[in-house]
Amino acid sequence: MIRISVPATSANLGIGYDTLGMAVSLYSHFTFERAEKLTITGCPEEFQNEDNLVYVSLVDALAEWGEKPFGVAIDIQTDVPVARGLGSSSTCVVAGIMAAAALTGHTVTREELVAMATRVEGHPDNVAPAILGAAVCSFTPEGQLPRCLRYDVSSRLRFLTIIPPYEVHTADARKVVPQQVALSTAVWQMGRIAGLTRGLETGDTALIAAANDDRIQEPYRRALIPDYDAIRETCLEGGAATMWISGSGSTLMAVTDDTIVAKFLQVRLQERFPQCAAHILTCDTEGAQIEYL
Repeated sequence: MIRISVPATSANLGIGYDTLGMAVSLYSHFTFERAEKLTITGCPEEFQNEDNLVYVSLVDALAEWGEKPFGVAIDIQTDVPVARGLGSSSTCVVAGIMAAAALTGHTVTREELVAMATRVEGHPDNVAPAILGAAVCSFTPEGQLPRCLRYDVSSRLRFLTIIPPYEVHTADARKVVPQQVALSTAVWQMGRIAGLTRGLETGDTALIAAANDDRIQEPYRRALIPDYDAIRETCLEGGAATMWISGSGSTLMAVTDDTIVAKFLQVRLQERFPQCAAHILTCDTEGAQIEYL
């Protein structure tokens, strides 16, 4: 039996649309064991079948290596909510591929895992930090494998993560984002991406706040999150440096370097928005992990 743990991820980090992502200390845990037939436990009944993304990813990886599918018992225990912008699908994809390798004796590098998971997910902004840990800037050169630049994130930073009770599906969130932008908007974004990554490395919350001023996706996606303005106002008034939409939403993530501020804000948010979950997270530095039980 093997156990695979995969961190949640926050894609975009506000300014880095489809290029930046960060692993955070919220996890999905999966156990796998060869069995006579497929059984899946720990998740809603409608996902306990061959269409489960964990199993689909496992089978796809086996096919890539010329291996036939086999019976497997899968148990899923996750704190990562579905369709909330925290990379829940990426945790499933990464776990499925890693399990396929472990159960058949294949050895894969993290770089190979990123490439395989990207082919399933379509882009690396969530799967790369889920596998590598820390913050990652990803791009895919024409006809080549994804290139991933990993940035350490200051241990001083706390990411106050507010999860509303409603979903925002990625497909819907992509529909509201303009397909073309002005040159001035592209230039606006580029310098700020560099500023944000440096701010995360150094823990400079003033720099992070100055850089986190997106003009490509957040002005449009915020309309899909009814609580956006009220939560943002609460976070900034309460001492957070800035806030961004995690992935396509509906999760919102505020940044501070003061644990006391984070704890006071967590209480205030839970009082004002009792329907939302509020977690104080750090950056996960390890990425996906596997152990043999």
